[in-house]
Amino acid sequence: MRVRAAVSLATLAVVAPSCRGRASAAECAAIADHYVDLAARETPGATALTAGQLAAVRDVERGLKRAEPAFRRVQDHCEDVAKAESACALDARTTKDWEACFGGGDR
Repeated sequence: MRVRAAVSLATLAVVAPSCRGRASAAECAAIADHYVDLAARETPGATALTAGQLAAVRDVERGLKRAEPAFRRVQDHCEDVAKAESACALDARTTKDWEACFGGGDR
């Protein structure tokens, strides 16, 4: 019984840090990119833009979105982003929905 408990504790010590419920750096990059993509698509006239023009809009939006606290948190403090927030943000269909994943805006 003690051996089983010791093995369970040892397994928990190894597995727990990787299952902390926090987003990885790759997940934070993906949710930040998704937000910028959503913002670019919401730009008036976006459907008529060429690929190059849309890329330029994405670059502008990336800079503008630094003013959004949730976006800054994802970029600057990824270690504080919960997996649930990450999953919500990746599923968002609008910037407003994305922001609501982090407690901002109305969903």
